Amino acid sequence: MQHRWLKPYEFWNPRLFEAPFYVYLAWQCLRKGIAVRDLAKANFSLDHGEIGIGSKFHTQQQFSQALFLPTVLLSSDSSALQRLHNITAFAEQFAYPIILKPDLGMVGKGILKISSYAEAQLRVADIQGAYLLQQYCPLPEEYGVFYVRQQGRPRITGINRKHFPFVIGNGRDSLLTLAQNHYRYTEHWTSFLQYLETSQIPSNNEKVQLSFIGSHTMGCMFTDDSQLLTENLERAIFGVCEPQQGFNFGRLDVRAASEGALLRGEFKVIEINGVSSLPTHMFDPSKSIWQAYKIFFEHGRYLASIAREYRNVPMHLLPLRQVLLKVRESQAELDRIHNQLRQG
Repeated sequence: MQHRWLKPYEFWNPRLFEAPFYVYLAWQCLRKGIAVRDLAKANFSLDHGEIGIGSKFHTQQQFSQALFLPTVLLSSDSSALQRLHNITAFAEQFAYPIILKPDLGMVGKGILKISSYAEAQLRVADIQGAYLLQQYCPLPEEYGVFYVRQQGRPRITGINRKHFPFVIGNGRDSLLTLAQNHYRYTEHWTSFLQYLETSQIPSNNEKVQLSFIGSHTMGCMFTDDSQLLTENLERAIFGVCEPQQGFNFGRLDVRAASEGALLRGEFKVIEINGVSSLPTHMFDPSKSIWQAYKIFFEHGRYLASIAREYRNVPMHLLPLRQVLLKVRESQAELDRIHNQLRQG
C-alpha cells in the first residue's frame, strides 16, 4: 500500500524511480562478470543494442517489414524544401494524416501529426535533425509487448494496454479546462492538445479522447494485461523477432483494431525498443511500488543474463563514458525539440 504522503510512483521523476534499478543492474553485471557497456550485446545486431543513441529507422530496418507501418527517413542534412517534397510524396501514397517523429525518439516526445499540405508547409521549418515519416495508424488499441530470448528460447514476459486520456463533458467547461483538471495532466499535454479545438465546450456526458500518443509521459495510463497472451499472439510476435538473431531483449509497441484482434495476432508494429526498454506493465496503478520494482529488477536480470550469453560476440561499442554522454545529449536534444514544438 502506498503511504499517503507519497505521490504514486508512476508520477515520480523518472530519474528518481529508475535510480535503484540502475544500481541493481550494475550489481548484476558484476555478478555475471560483464562490463556495463556489454549489456548492449543482448541486442548485438542493433546500434549499441538500441539504448537510445542510435537510429530508430535503422533499428526497424533490421526486421521484416511485413507488420510494420510504412516508414521513411528524412535525413538530418536534407533541406526544408526537400523534406516538404518527401512529405508530399509520402502523403500522396498513404494519405493524410501522417506522423513525424524524431529518429532518436523516446517517451513520445517531438511527435507531430500532419493532416494537410498546408500544415506540412507550416511545420517543416520546425523539424531539425533526422526525422521519421510514418503512416498514421487509426487502429484504436495500443499495447506494449515485452520480448526476451534466453538460451535460444523466446518468450513474452509482459503485455501492457495503453489507455489514452479522455475527458467527459459537463456542458459548461471548455475542453482545455476539462483537460487541465484531469488528474494526469502535465505541461507535456500541450503537445497533443494543439490538435484539438480546446475552446469548444463538450456536451454533457460527451467523451472526448485527448491524445493519440501511446506514451506514459503523454498522459496514457498503463495496465498490466499479460493475461491476454495467446498462442496466436505469441506466434505473431515471435515471427517478427526470432528471424533477427541479434535481437533478444526489448519491447514492441503495437496497434490493433480490438483486443480480440490482438489475441488473434493481428496488429501493426509502431516501433521496436531495445536494451533501454522499460517493462511498462509495471506502471499499472493497481500495483504497489514493490510489485513494480519486482518486475523491473526481474527484467534487469534477464538483460544481464542475455548479455553474458553473447559477451564474446564482436560488436563495436564506444567507451561507457561516451555512451552515457551521447544518451544525455540525445535526451537534451529531444527535450529541446519537444519544447519547441509544444510552444509552437
